Amino acid sequence: MKIAFVTNCLEPGLDGVGDYTSLLAAECERHGHSVARAALNDGFATTPIESPELLRTPQTQPWSARVRQARRWLEEFSPDWISLQFVAFGFHPRGLAGETGRRLSNLLSAWPAQVFFHELWVGEESGAAWKHRVLGWMQRRGILKMLNGLDVRLVHTSNATYTHLLRRRGVKAQRLPLFGSLPLPTVGKTEPNTALTFAFFGTLHPVWPPEPFLSYLRALRRPIALIHAGQIGSGAALWKRMESSCGSNFQFHTLGALPPQEIADFLAAADFGVATTPWSIVGKSASVAAMLDCGLPVIVNRDDIRYPGVPEETPDSPLLLKMQPGLPSQFHAPPRSPAKLRKSGVCAQFLSDWNATLTL
Repeated sequence: MKIAFVTNCLEPGLDGVGDYTSLLAAECERHGHSVARAALNDGFATTPIESPELLRTPQTQPWSARVRQARRWLEEFSPDWISLQFVAFGFHPRGLAGETGRRLSNLLSAWPAQVFFHELWVGEESGAAWKHRVLGWMQRRGILKMLNGLDVRLVHTSNATYTHLLRRRGVKAQRLPLFGSLPLPTVGKTEPNTALTFAFFGTLHPVWPPEPFLSYLRALRRPIALIHAGQIGSGAALWKRMESSCGSNFQFHTLGALPPQEIADFLAAADFGVATTPWSIVGKSASVAAMLDCGLPVIVNRDDIRYPGVPEETPDSPLLLKMQPGLPSQFHAPPRSPAKLRKSGVCAQFLSDWNATLTL
């Protein structure tokens, strides 16, 4: 088959959705399919980048020109189907999808499509502020209109919560797990660290709550190291506050951006990973997916986002540990699994789900 992957940005290492898209496309190619990738709103490209297998159109280029170029490029590639890897904020600063949907309809309506929603709309969670509810209504309205304007045969998303929210709006969605973007570690966990190490990877959400997690760690009365790798993003101020207030109790380290292999080896050698994404949507976290691929048990200490009428997410890995009063006992004998890249298995499900649509 010939598959064209379409998303907003494809700058290597600086866009999570773009990295996932590129890795999935490469895996499909290893499964014997022809692939091409297109980024329609690339903030890192200053001029259009085009080859038979790759198109990147910059944000600074007028949309009309981008659509014309992308349409011609797609027609030359002549895909059997389109995989739209979609996050609304990648196309609009407020995640409004109305105009995006019209542009994508003009561009993609000639081909059957699979859509993967990496994120949905805001404001549907319990206790959401009114301005988020209004914004979310606008985002949702645009997303649903976008789906109606395309020949969508299959909808995927990364977690059960999102499948429930989509089905509530009449969109039949299937769950397709994320896989990590790191290579297989070259080292493993061999002997206990002098300090119990807790690994943070990628963006630290500024609303991530350090307590009561840090109090649990303090009660262990043993050396603790909190280590962050990758781009910390908007959570840098939170990390500095934690280091300032708890530096006498714990060791704090930031490793910054590292080559993928070094990050994989760091995760494989840690004792625990720490997720900063809420439990209800932890499946959307690429950082957590990378930790799980490395065999690292991951503590999820956020449970502050819940959706009325949506059942609690059931973890798909025994390595996902929801923080609760009994959790500290697990710090003494952390569960581990051998490192295993799930990319090939996820790709096989991706292709199988599409083939199933052909028999309907």
